[in-house]
Amino acid sequence: MAVASIYRNYNYELEQMLETNAAVINVSGRQRMLSQRVALYSMRLIASPPELRSDLRQKLSEVLDLMAESHQGLLHGNTELKLASHHSPEIAKIYYLPPYELDQQVCHYIEAGRNLLVCPEAELTTDNVYLKRILVAASESLLIALDAAVTQYQKEKESLDFAIDIYQAQLYQSSLDAQAIAEERAQELAQTLKQLQSTQQQLIQSEKLSTLGYLSAGLAHEINNPLNFIYGNIVHAKGHIEDLMTFLDLLETTELDPKVLAASEELDLDYLRQDLPQIMTSMLYGSERIRSLVIDLQKLARKDPADKEFFDIHEALDSSLVILQHRMKADQPIHVKKRYAVLPQIACHISQINQVFLNILNNAVDAIQDTDRAGQITISTQFLEPSNRPAFVRVTIGDNGTGIAQEALQHLFEPFFTTKLSGKGTGLGLSISRQIIVDSHQGDLRCFSQPNAGTRFIVDLPIEL
Repeated sequence: MAVASIYRNYNYELEQMLETNAAVINVSGRQRMLSQRVALYSMRLIASPPELRSDLRQKLSEVLDLMAESHQGLLHGNTELKLASHHSPEIAKIYYLPPYELDQQVCHYIEAGRNLLVCPEAELTTDNVYLKRILVAASESLLIALDAAVTQYQKEKESLDFAIDIYQAQLYQSSLDAQAIAEERAQELAQTLKQLQSTQQQLIQSEKLSTLGYLSAGLAHEINNPLNFIYGNIVHAKGHIEDLMTFLDLLETTELDPKVLAASEELDLDYLRQDLPQIMTSMLYGSERIRSLVIDLQKLARKDPADKEFFDIHEALDSSLVILQHRMKADQPIHVKKRYAVLPQIACHISQINQVFLNILNNAVDAIQDTDRAGQITISTQFLEPSNRPAFVRVTIGDNGTGIAQEALQHLFEPFFTTKLSGKGTGLGLSISRQIIVDSHQGDLRCFSQPNAGTRFIVDLPIEL
């Protein structure tokens, strides 16, 4: 009876903690989304004709108000949003201390947005100082700080979830002892507890992937609509400019009014005729690159059907590389060397396979950035038909990063294990990667590494199940 009473009281407190914790993670994730929406509406406000700006000002104002309300709720609590007024020391550091100073960054970001709202029409140009502040913060310092906060909130939730599971398991064990359950039942419980960490990590990772998928799909959709408008009109604009150039060539064959000649010289018409087509070509190339990135985001965010489908592994690898391209072109550029063989398509859940490749490649980038050497990632594929097993595809991903110590290598695929320092990411993601490859696809995932000698992952996937 004593155990049951403690269990009931604990369950009530547990529900309150879980509800608050879930609300905090939801609102902090929404802050990140709102910051990107502020940047998007700010760019739309600048790019739109004056007759459409009133509605955009209203939308931008609403997003700024919502972001300010959420920020104050996260800092000081909000009963309606179910946000507590106390924070862990780690969260307080992110909000108030260098290098993030998230509170100050959010306030400055909101202030820049509101200043942009009241700017006169004549100042709503791409050179607007408030627009520049918003775009820089949204893609660099503010985004990094918001990601740090979301990551820390998630880590604290994972710790709480794990502690709750362990405590519940301990209470259950106490009840079994009180009822004198047989030894074989106690052994069964021990096995259940052994599997608890793996199950917990899988549930957490599944929720993360679901959230990432919805955000990526929404972002890709938001970008795709205006991009299609831009991309479609650039082609027509390029044709119109070519027609104008032809017309100017025709004018040169006729005797022009002196005023027209003077205006031509003042405008440096020869330079404009040379530079304008190049500008249009560059714009077309840029919009094509953005379209490619949006397509890869949509591939990553797609929801897998219940049954496996046949896909090209090379396409999955290339999509992951595109998603990580911004990290590979940072202060320490990374060269990617691809050695692709001719492969058949394989039956798989492609979004899960994408996540595995993304985890491995992301860890490779982290390992290279921790060194001073020129970074290189090598990706090779093979089609193998051994005599003692069905045919399969092998993907090998190697890097020349810091490598992994042998003692760490033994625990690499365990839940919650990470070689990263506190505050640098949430883990390697290799436990869920192994479950995807081995359990879901009956393949194999291995790692070979030595300190200062790089790391090599081998992924084997059967052709058809």
